[in-house]
Amino acid sequence: MFRNRWGSCLLIFLLVLAFSPAMLFSGSTRASAVPSSESGSSKPVYHPGPLYEQFRQAAKEFHVPLTILLAVSYAETHWQDHHGKPSELNGYGLMHLADNPTNHSLPEASQLLGIPENQLKNDVKQNIRGGAAVLAQRAKELNQGKLPQDLAKWYTAVAAYSGLSSKLTAKWYADEVYSLINHGAYRLVDGKDMFIRPTRVIPDKGIYADVKAVQAAATPDYPYANWVAASSSNYTAANRVADGNSINYIIIHTTEGSYSGTISWFQNPQAQVSSHYVIRSSDGEITQMVQNKDIAWHAGNWDYNVHSIGIEHEGYVSDPSWFTDAMYRASASLTRWLCDKYGIPKDRSHIIGHNQVPGSTHTDPGSGWDWNYYMSLVNQSSSSTEIVVDNSNTSRVSVSGNWALSSWNSQKYGADYYYTTPQAVSEPVWFKFNVPSSGSYSVYAWWPADPGYNSNTPYIIRTSSGNQTVYANQQAGGGKWNYLGTFNLPAGDQYIVGVSRWTSGTGYVIADAVKLVKN
Repeated sequence: MFRNRWGSCLLIFLLVLAFSPAMLFSGSTRASAVPSSESGSSKPVYHPGPLYEQFRQAAKEFHVPLTILLAVSYAETHWQDHHGKPSELNGYGLMHLADNPTNHSLPEASQLLGIPENQLKNDVKQNIRGGAAVLAQRAKELNQGKLPQDLAKWYTAVAAYSGLSSKLTAKWYADEVYSLINHGAYRLVDGKDMFIRPTRVIPDKGIYADVKAVQAAATPDYPYANWVAASSSNYTAANRVADGNSINYIIIHTTEGSYSGTISWFQNPQAQVSSHYVIRSSDGEITQMVQNKDIAWHAGNWDYNVHSIGIEHEGYVSDPSWFTDAMYRASASLTRWLCDKYGIPKDRSHIIGHNQVPGSTHTDPGSGWDWNYYMSLVNQSSSSTEIVVDNSNTSRVSVSGNWALSSWNSQKYGADYYYTTPQAVSEPVWFKFNVPSSGSYSVYAWWPADPGYNSNTPYIIRTSSGNQTVYANQQAGGGKWNYLGTFNLPAGDQYIVGVSRWTSGTGYVIADAVKLVKN
């Protein structure tokens, strides 16, 4: 435990803190929402519900591997049906059954099952069946009327299921599905586990094996981007800023669909829409589609189109699980580069959401987009001091035996994390930092999220003027750095941030990793 004199004083101080009565422990945790393997087993015991069973039944009915069906759905929608609302590509439901110029899986599923299209849009079970039927049909078309017996040989059927117009984007789509199969996925849906157990498989890419990762005539402005040109029917050729049209804004968008699907759509001359950049959720990969000098059609306001750069982020406004730390970091690096190149102030008056464009009817990027975190990354220079302490660093973490280790939640930072139940006792996990100089630091915490975790977790920050407590909801914001605030910190090697279990919130309290960034 914490043995230095300051730590002892702090323990006493915490015991006499003027917590309100509401801060006392008020009930049991929602452990039922967490798989029984939260104790740290490497093979979690899942508790699937009716939705998982619907996938299993559809896979069995149409002889499609369950892993394929689940991975396609997760890649498309993260297992969310968006209440019958279509994606930007006019796709519906968990299987993204679509009807657009290049993808007619919705009417095809309707014909295969003899079910009205409207029912396929709104009935979760039938939507899953429709997706399985179309996948099986694609596999038969590509394998002389037979279904592949090897998981690796479903790759071409998955690529074809995407309905994307180019082999490149269809390949990216199938690669994403097989990455999910190899690495696994997990999500709690309606209080029940949805999951893909990791399965090692090297896909047989068939006709996609020789498709190049980027187009041969690659001309991205941003040096870390792929280049895939949008259709010339979807943007206005220009010569900014030489033509007198300054670039004053960065506009943040959400694709309302998949990364590969958005890229394919911008290539379609019927789309009449484009953006300069598209960013993938899983790893932050960036593809540029319109050169910076040209005017992309993304803002819904001509004046803002003329004077802005548009960045699309894979995902849905209603589901912030798409906004990963990799995506935030990649996007912030791009935005920082653009601001430096064109003299755009790095503030919220010039880096805006689509919803802030005058006259806009769009809501993206939505309330789930963490503007505080994003802007802190944008304003973080390459020379900024950044110090991370993970729970696994035993020389930098002080913890009692009443905290347990777990590796269950895939959103964790590093190999594992500490967890415990709420109690009205002063027993925090402390993170020790060697702060190089006193001054202003932004403080971030990382935790894996789950509805069974704590809704009001106290983080204690030792500032130059005394201790401050910030409360965080660990039921959301998992798998990324969450901004706790900016504080003046003292120099020296000492315990700076503690995660307390003294809370009125219900659910496990998580202590995973903490980061300081010098301002």
